[in-house]
Amino acid sequence: MRWAIRNHILVGVLAVASACDGGGSAKQDAGVDGFVFPDAPDTPPTLTAFYPTPASVTPGVPTAITWAWNYLVDPPVPAPTCTIDNGVGTVTNGQMTMVTLNATTTYRLSCSNRAGMTARDTVISIPPAPPTLATFTATPSPLMPNAPTTVTFNWTYSTTPSPTPTCTIDGGIGAATQGMTASLTLPQARTYRLRCTSTQGSSFRDATVAVNECAGGTHDCNANATCTDTADSFTCACNAGYTGNGDVCSALANCGTTPTLCDPNATCVGTSSCVCNAGYIGSGTTCTRARLTFVTNSTGNGNISTTGGWTLAGTSTGLAAADAICQSEASTAGLLGTYVAWLSDGTSDAYCRVHNLPNTKKSAMCGLGALPVAAGPWLRTDAARTPAAPAIDRLLAPTRQTFNPVSFRANGTDTAGTSPQLIFTGTDDTGMLTGTACTDWTSSAGTGAMGDTLGGGTSWTDQGTDPSCSATGRLRCVEVGAGPALPSRHPVGAKRMFVTSVSGNGLLSTWPDAQGSTGITAADEICRTRARYAGYATATSFRAWASYSTISANSTSRFTYNGPWYRPDGVLVATSRTDLTDTRLASPIYLTETNTYLGGNAETGSVWTGALSSGSYYTSSYSCSSWQTSSGNGIYGRHDLADFRWSNQGTVSTPTTALCSAPDYRLYCLEDTP
Repeated sequence: MRWAIRNHILVGVLAVASACDGGGSAKQDAGVDGFVFPDAPDTPPTLTAFYPTPASVTPGVPTAITWAWNYLVDPPVPAPTCTIDNGVGTVTNGQMTMVTLNATTTYRLSCSNRAGMTARDTVISIPPAPPTLATFTATPSPLMPNAPTTVTFNWTYSTTPSPTPTCTIDGGIGAATQGMTASLTLPQARTYRLRCTSTQGSSFRDATVAVNECAGGTHDCNANATCTDTADSFTCACNAGYTGNGDVCSALANCGTTPTLCDPNATCVGTSSCVCNAGYIGSGTTCTRARLTFVTNSTGNGNISTTGGWTLAGTSTGLAAADAICQSEASTAGLLGTYVAWLSDGTSDAYCRVHNLPNTKKSAMCGLGALPVAAGPWLRTDAARTPAAPAIDRLLAPTRQTFNPVSFRANGTDTAGTSPQLIFTGTDDTGMLTGTACTDWTSSAGTGAMGDTLGGGTSWTDQGTDPSCSATGRLRCVEVGAGPALPSRHPVGAKRMFVTSVSGNGLLSTWPDAQGSTGITAADEICRTRARYAGYATATSFRAWASYSTISANSTSRFTYNGPWYRPDGVLVATSRTDLTDTRLASPIYLTETNTYLGGNAETGSVWTGALSSGSYYTSSYSCSSWQTSSGNGIYGRHDLADFRWSNQGTVSTPTTALCSAPDYRLYCLEDTP
């Protein structure tokens, strides 16, 4: 009876409490025995943790991510709605979604209900990955030679690198971005190296921009030959009806029975081909005499007259005497044509004189309305009549192209190894007067510009210092007027030797082309980088002509190949390692891997070697401590000269050194057996 009364009283109290609530909307829950309890208050979804699983993914790979989080009060009332940005969308705690990332990404979880909204961030990371390059392309390729073309560079990675690397392209391109373009004007193939670097490492890839050197009529194959482009050059092959190496093509003819099929200045070879005689150029059925150049047997001082020791001058002085000497020696040797001395004075420039335009200056167009260019090319007077120089416009600056040095007399004997080696010129590498020229070649007082009989580039006409006019010298004699174009030179399979287009001090590791290498390894790497940039298919076989430690520059531990070597223009340098070291090269090595003829003289023609002309090692202190320091001294040579000075500027047996800190010395590079 008492339990029933108590329940009735409790129900009544609750009824009164409900009535006192004013009929509000607060919800209540029925408790035990019908007792109703009020609901708990709303709670905001306060996030205390947000964590994805996994928290690190492979870049570019779709990955299942489980999203989970914690609340301060769990569960919040009422249940919240949660979303994740970056394209994930609405999720529930513990839900899995797929994501694909290429970079470390921050995700924001936002949860809200009527009590509030809170957010929390988490990071899904990309593990650090080095920039491993998969591809590198340069398009278009091949290009037309010497034609400006817009080239686009693109590349891909094996995996997406993290962090983002910095990339560069060598060869003058510099900082690189994906899809960038550059305007290139190339005479030959070029190989560009892309290097991408981050804190995780670096990698590189090469892309070759080919050049069709047979296109556009820029090749120099014989007129009766066909040009075929190759990976890093071109070849020439004589057409049907002709025989030869493609540079020289002789007509096939039944000259054994009909000798008149050949030109009078040609020889019938094997009864079936007409070959022009030495000193004549053509197909054999037509041969044209080439122009010649030589150095005088006569010597004297800067007073070009009998007083100055020039016995063939007669009663003449100055330029007139020099021309008389040249013509006399040419006539005595049976040479045809008109010869003048390569000399300038106050009223005449050598440039005009070889056009047979005396008493005129180049600055005044040699007295014409336009500058003449119809002089040369020239052959030497040796028995084989080897090429000496191209036409005047290419012989002089800015091209400065020479072939075999002019050290032969009119009678075909060589002056190399005899004194003097210098020739009076008074002429710079533009063909104009330079210096005082020994008072127009009438005085042995003062100074006058001189060239070197074994010089190329600039030094053949201006060797860099002006000796006293009392010195003894020779003259260089040049046949005036224009002759036929010289045959080209493309020895099939020839191994190349060049001087680098880049320069630096004796600490070779500081050269960008060293690619992080040191010592002699850096020297070889510089050569290989330059050869690669030049587009040479055999770039990895190149080595530097440099001695180090106790190793000689020409030793079998340096080179397994034993010659011959040619400059990139096909001109012979040496037939063997022995020929390299006999104090006389066939031609100076002043042509770079990019087919640029350097000037070069006593002031600007230096090359690090660390070796005497024999190639022999001298001492580590004379090779910049095996090319590992910019202190001390290093033996150097001259790339513009073809005698022993090419490797050692001193004497045959005594080295001359330069400070290893000198900033602008180059390297010689020789192709070896791959």
